[in-house]
Amino acid sequence: MHNRCSVTAAGLWHFTSVEYSVINQLEALRPAIKREWEHLLRTEPALSPLANPDTLVFLMDETLAQVLQGLRSRSLKKWLHEAGILMTPLQRRCSCGVNPLLTYYATGELALRAVTARSLGANFEPVLLIFHAIAQREIEALCGVCCHKGSPACPQRQLAAPPA
Repeated sequence: MHNRCSVTAAGLWHFTSVEYSVINQLEALRPAIKREWEHLLRTEPALSPLANPDTLVFLMDETLAQVLQGLRSRSLKKWLHEAGILMTPLQRRCSCGVNPLLTYYATGELALRAVTARSLGANFEPVLLIFHAIAQREIEALCGVCCHKGSPACPQRQLAAPPA
């Protein structure tokens, strides 16, 4: 039987809610994700005082809670509709490159991949989609109030789709 709403680049998955077993599995992996994320975050240079890993680690619980809540409460189709250009590299979300959330979310994605991708299998794609939607929203919000915005250090540019 063909499911019209299930085709993605990575394979097949349905655009409705994620199964509770996946959410429970992700919740169980949460401490390991945080350990890996903190390790990766601390290996990256801090580009600004706001990028201090000692500060950013306190955001991890809230970010993971938002991912889990997103999996519980909204359909993936709704996430896709609201998020716009999701899977572009997060670094392209900030023109000047000093947004501390760039490193925070990039290392978070690496931690998610390292800890959960294999165990979640095809169910990893919805987790990554929601993580990217949250990252995109947070990065763009901080860039919106950045003191570099519009300066020669941070020229405004529109995100373009990567060349095919």
